[in-house]
Amino acid sequence: MNMDTYPSNIKESDALQNILIDTVNFHPENISPTKKAIKITNPLELTWENLNIFAYVNHKVKADNGKLTKVNEKKQILKDLSGSIKPGNFTAILGPSGSGKTTLLNFLSGRLVANNMEIEGSLYLNGQKIDDMGNYSNQIAYVMQDDILLATFTPYEAFKFSADMRLKDISEDEKIQKVKSLIKLLGLEKCKDTKVGNAIIRGISGGERKRTSIGVELLTNPSILFLDEPTTGLDSITSLNVIELLKKLSHIGVNVISTIHQPSSEIFVIFERLILICEGKIIYQGIANQAVEYFNQQNLKCPDFSNPADYFMKIMNEEGLIIEYLQKGNLEISDEQINKEFKQRLEKMVTIYKQSDQIKDLKSTYNQVPTKNDNRFNVSVIKQFSLLFKRCFITQVRNPMDLLLKTIQIIVFSIATIIVFNPLGDGQAGIQNRNGALFFISTMSAFSSIQGSISTFQQDRGLFLRERLNKSYTVGAYFWGKSLSELPFHIYYPIIQVAMTYYAIGLNNNDAKYFFILAAAMICTYFYGVSYGLFISVIVPKMEIAMALIPILVIPFMVLGGLYVNTNNIPDFLKWIEYLSMFKYGYQAAALNEFDNLNFECINPITQQQCNPKDQLGFRESIAENFYALIGLGLCFRLLAYIFMHIISQPKRPKLNQKLKQ
Repeated sequence: MNMDTYPSNIKESDALQNILIDTVNFHPENISPTKKAIKITNPLELTWENLNIFAYVNHKVKADNGKLTKVNEKKQILKDLSGSIKPGNFTAILGPSGSGKTTLLNFLSGRLVANNMEIEGSLYLNGQKIDDMGNYSNQIAYVMQDDILLATFTPYEAFKFSADMRLKDISEDEKIQKVKSLIKLLGLEKCKDTKVGNAIIRGISGGERKRTSIGVELLTNPSILFLDEPTTGLDSITSLNVIELLKKLSHIGVNVISTIHQPSSEIFVIFERLILICEGKIIYQGIANQAVEYFNQQNLKCPDFSNPADYFMKIMNEEGLIIEYLQKGNLEISDEQINKEFKQRLEKMVTIYKQSDQIKDLKSTYNQVPTKNDNRFNVSVIKQFSLLFKRCFITQVRNPMDLLLKTIQIIVFSIATIIVFNPLGDGQAGIQNRNGALFFISTMSAFSSIQGSISTFQQDRGLFLRERLNKSYTVGAYFWGKSLSELPFHIYYPIIQVAMTYYAIGLNNNDAKYFFILAAAMICTYFYGVSYGLFISVIVPKMEIAMALIPILVIPFMVLGGLYVNTNNIPDFLKWIEYLSMFKYGYQAAALNEFDNLNFECINPITQQQCNPKDQLGFRESIAENFYALIGLGLCFRLLAYIFMHIISQPKRPKLNQKLKQ
């Protein structure tokens, strides 16, 4: 690479020149960890021709009669794109927000998810026409814009888990050596044993998180590495380090493709190839250090000593044209004229690009036929379950704050129960107090379990979806690993609650069995609540929405649970809510247990010496039947959660050259 090939506005900056010299003098063969960490055996060249992507968007328009009518409009996102990305290159896709760069990246990586899109065009790997990039997902990797990592795991543990789950046919010692080599390559040695962290748990820095995210994907030796805006949220130095790392990866044969919004000049000089996209059209595709001269020849001269990336963003935005007019002193230009002139400039740039040498020859120089996925997981389901059970359990143990806060919540509510209901008393007041105490205890179990379950899965949701897209494990392995690892904690919380309140407020102490039956009833109620919360969390994509829906989805069960309304007085059209209520079955089991073998004096002892609270409450089910209902309904909602986990982790991807049914 010759320094003279870079435009003068970059050459004359000593700081940028030093960075460029460091990049030019980089020789990957001199870095021993690289060879051990990553071994590319099947280089892949990716080519696409005449690519058009359309999205159907529903919106309302006013008809001739003045009424609003729903219209399904076909909107073109990518427009007749052709290109090729070869191994050993670091390619950056640059464009304004909404230009289509992320859509292009997602399509090329097989990650485009939508049920309202049509795709036209051709896609090739090493010159072989393919229908779906998703069929070759074992040879590609995708690093998302957000770093989705387990907060309680260290970078070493994140790498080791991924290696255990995704690497087969290599020994344990080889996995450990590969992980260590990758940590050294990524510069994570100082933080390899530090938790990743999150907003609550203090952990590694943003740059270290990004490198950890990249490392997790590099473990499988991908031939193509896609990244969606990897510098988002990072400072300038950290961003530069990440981009330099990607450049090194490209030099060992990884085909690195990254979208980037607005890179600094230091970062821009590191790019080897550049694709500029504006309004779904490519206006440049070629060697990055030749882009400035390319546009100079179109009378779009990049000012000296300025950042080429900033200038490219300027010419790809209407705002850039407005700035040009303002600099010339023209303050009266209309929006319509700006829009018209910008469209003319864009069409001119697209026309010149299509007539250039950049897209004349897209034929592949690679003859190696790519291998499709075998659609099998790398390790057995038993091994998957074992690894996921261990990870989920460690996550619970390493989050003592969550355990402490939930315990404190139970203690506070238990103390409140003792203060309010102690002593319970005898007679009608005793019956009323016992009903209130038992319903309050069962309500605590239900609400705390639902909220806890929702927050737990929502925290894992992004990681679950990412790992499922990588085909790391089956839904069943995750489901059972998570469920069984959390079971001890789901037993612990209700037992603490019952142990604190039972004897303190004076519940039925005729026999120790009544204590254990109440504890079992609250454990079953907690189980049902966790199952219901898990179901809500799976079908609702965001925690904020799920938490906001709790009153709507839970309070009707509470109101019809048997205390506020006698079950015999519930209208027929609301009976189904009663029969699904965890409050009903938990409270009924607790009440039947409490009032067994207890006698109460009535207000009018002349007519009736003893009260029968069971008859007054109108319960129809026995203690055992309430237990069966809690467990059975809990299992039903678990099954529904499992089914929807399958659905959300296998999103519908639009197929190439397949029309949508309108």
